[in-house]
Amino acid sequence: MSIATVETHPNVLSAAALIGDDWIQEGLPSRYAEGLYPESNKDLCRRLIQKVFNEGEVSLIRDFMSPDAVNHELADSVGGEPPQGHNIEWLADLVYLYRHAFPDLHLEIQDQIAEGDRVVTSLRMRGTQKNTLMMIAASGRKVDIAGIRVDRLVGGKIVETWSHFDVLGMLRQLDALVLNHRPQQVAPVSHAIPPGSKLPTAGWNPAPALPQSAWVS
Repeated sequence: MSIATVETHPNVLSAAALIGDDWIQEGLPSRYAEGLYPESNKDLCRRLIQKVFNEGEVSLIRDFMSPDAVNHELADSVGGEPPQGHNIEWLADLVYLYRHAFPDLHLEIQDQIAEGDRVVTSLRMRGTQKNTLMMIAASGRKVDIAGIRVDRLVGGKIVETWSHFDVLGMLRQLDALVLNHRPQQVAPVSHAIPPGSKLPTAGWNPAPALPQSAWVS
């Protein structure tokens, strides 16, 4: 007969977590249950970054994120109405847009911290701009910037994300900032846009309202 030992989990105050045949005592609130699996939560976030961002398997995004997941960007909070967040179709389009501009796009995980139902991931994004990014013409320049994601998980899926990348640093590295009245290098609307793509044709916007994605099934 298997014997289950009872331990008190530090994130559950005095609630008892069963280690053995039963993982969690019946009736334990789900928000506490999520916090008992920090390593599996970190692993899911790592696999999302590798499969979707680095390998471009955008169709797999629902394997890692809830269909109703909400994505927030720091840029959303700059002026205007309070940010409402974006759906996973918006994120899929954003991944496609960046992987089109930077075919060798790679996000390197530098550190991860998990606590409760949240995972914080420190990232380094690198790539070479081979194609148009919004209205920025292909430059052949390399970018190397820092970023961070905070993911909230429920039931083994990401349900909400807060993210920020050094977009200003990226524009500097692409020589795409308008400084000292120098004209900004832009590409014609029709330049390097593959047939059937959903790349926006409006001017540069660090938080674009991307069209509904065709990349998420």
